[in-house]
Amino acid sequence: MSNTTRALAYIEELWPRLGRSGQTDVGTLIGLPRPYLIPREADPTGGMFQEMYYWDSFFISLGLADTPHAQLIADVAENFAALIERFGVIPNGTRYYFLSRSQPPLFTEQIKLALAVAPPTSEVASPAWLARMLDLAEREHETVWLGTAQPHHRLVHRGLSRYFDINYLDVLASCESGWDHSTRCDDRWLEHLPVDLNCILYARERDMADFAETLGQPERAARWRARAAARQATLVALMWDEAEAFFFDYDYAAGRINPHASLAGFYPLWAGLASAEQAERVVAIWLPRFQQPGGLVTTLTEQAGRQWAWPNGWAPLQWLVAAGLDRYGYRAEAREARRRWSETCLNAFERTGAFWEKYNVVAPQASTEEGLYGQLHGFGWTNGVLVDFLRQGI
Repeated sequence: MSNTTRALAYIEELWPRLGRSGQTDVGTLIGLPRPYLIPREADPTGGMFQEMYYWDSFFISLGLADTPHAQLIADVAENFAALIERFGVIPNGTRYYFLSRSQPPLFTEQIKLALAVAPPTSEVASPAWLARMLDLAEREHETVWLGTAQPHHRLVHRGLSRYFDINYLDVLASCESGWDHSTRCDDRWLEHLPVDLNCILYARERDMADFAETLGQPERAARWRARAAARQATLVALMWDEAEAFFFDYDYAAGRINPHASLAGFYPLWAGLASAEQAERVVAIWLPRFQQPGGLVTTLTEQAGRQWAWPNGWAPLQWLVAAGLDRYGYRAEAREARRRWSETCLNAFERTGAFWEKYNVVAPQASTEEGLYGQLHGFGWTNGVLVDFLRQGI
């Protein structure tokens, strides 16, 4: 049996062990109507990540398509919907103490994935299901991501949004980004417009326009397309550095681009808002800088205690960058990105018998920068992205 075959068998056997269900609250844990997967098994003493997480769940779901577990993709979408209905927000994770913030808002991506794998006779394939999901996606978008005061003070400058936490603390706003903790934004997250967040919001607005079009509501669709176009124009005006040929986070308090380069600068390719010329320059100039022996490195800056930085690579960013490269026709580059990351994961599995939350992509057999949380085995989104990459072919 090859190492790849053993790895896929390990992941397939792990999914049921990561499954959880419970409709009632238990202590700090929020009950959910449908089953879901957590990122990792508990350690003997409990351990981190024993609840459903927002953006983790999308990347986990990628690995469930075309498997006996595919129903969980729609289940996660339903759980997201239930959280919006109950709390008005999809929290960072399903604990009461996470309600102070959200995470990268991939609800419409989850909806699209559920639609893509749904059997024709399922509830998900019905217009009523999509109509309900669109209503809730609009609610989350308007109240959470376009909020202008507590508890969702995110819309702050020229129609663009920031990451936030109800406690108005930069460190907790960085946790909403999912990049906790990184070298981005000079630790002043509340004073920055993040390029990744606003690309996700652009993609959501395009998604909601598409959903409305599918439902036969052209005026509703046109409104969302107009809003997406306005966001695109402002984002490019503020975050594209013509001299550097890259997209950067924008420091709106200082009125300038923050020159710290990270893989967030590739999100405009994933979202499809970069021009063909901008994409060409990003790929030609910056992809070689981020592409390391073991995959794409998160930032070009190293700092002790920052796990979302050099020399680490993370599964969701590998997937997003590869998807952006594919979108603009850079098929060979996308395939190479998938190959390097997949080989890093598979080689580590052969050495350790497990998959991990993150990897050192600069020196793939060396240790990672562990940050505040250490190095964790499992791991949901690593497994999901690897399965999807192998399905696409490396």
